[in-house]
Amino acid sequence: MTVAGTSDTPPPDDNIPSRLSRRSRTRRWFIAFSGLLGSTLLGWFGLKTWTRTGIPVDAPRIGASLDTAWHARLGISTANYEVAVARVGAHLEGVRSTDVDPEEFLDRIDGLLLTGGGDVDPRLYDGPTNTAVLVDRKRDDFETALYHGAVRRRMPVLGICRGIQLINVIHGGSLKDLRHDPLLSSRHGVGVSSMTAHSVDISQDTRLATILGSGPHDVNSFHGQAVDRVGDGLKVVARADDGLIEALERPGDMFVVCTQWHPEVPPQQISVFSRFLDAVGHYRRTRHTIQDASPG
Repeated sequence: MTVAGTSDTPPPDDNIPSRLSRRSRTRRWFIAFSGLLGSTLLGWFGLKTWTRTGIPVDAPRIGASLDTAWHARLGISTANYEVAVARVGAHLEGVRSTDVDPEEFLDRIDGLLLTGGGDVDPRLYDGPTNTAVLVDRKRDDFETALYHGAVRRRMPVLGICRGIQLINVIHGGSLKDLRHDPLLSSRHGVGVSSMTAHSVDISQDTRLATILGSGPHDVNSFHGQAVDRVGDGLKVVARADDGLIEALERPGDMFVVCTQWHPEVPPQQISVFSRFLDAVGHYRRTRHTIQDASPG
């Protein structure tokens, strides 16, 4: 018996459309993510095949000290260097601080590339230790040994992002933390505008000016630290429009160029790697003569 005004049929569930909508969005997100992951993996395997088989076996070898973080070990944050080096016709030989002896590594490469990564240990320049992130002292010490060995050999050196910071510290300079300055962190840190972050002004009569031209250039920006006090024997060759130091060089005939930005990613400046390779080729042809003439 059914009482008037009642029914055995349950009332309609007003949440069904929203639940279906959430399921649909989840399904579309999963499909999109799977497609992106698949494309990334295919691209990664294609990249590895190209960089390992498309370059002559006897091409110059650029040694790169790589980050030890998980994304770097998977090749996610290091593929950009591999592509840039391959584009100019060289092999990239990656190394990490636990892999080999620094001198043995330098013996088998023709140029040294110091790449991005975590903060340089503040204890190396008497900086505050409570603000540093992703410090890897073993990597700092390893790359310091690589740099000193490269200088003794007069081997070309290119420093990028963390590379400019470490080289400045090796020369007795210091670093500043940008993360607690809202303006500097928004313009120079990692964010949605990192690819087209700001412009830099490159000084005339510098090695970097012969590569890219003097004056303003748009660059990317992905850093939480920057050069503060400049190390002995280094020259400031580019600044951002807010005065932040963006590039250093070591004056003289030895190629040592350092940029705070990444010339290997958009807006790409592949000519930096081309000129680096020119210096590497000269070193490779004359390395024994150069080393025999070096003091000590």
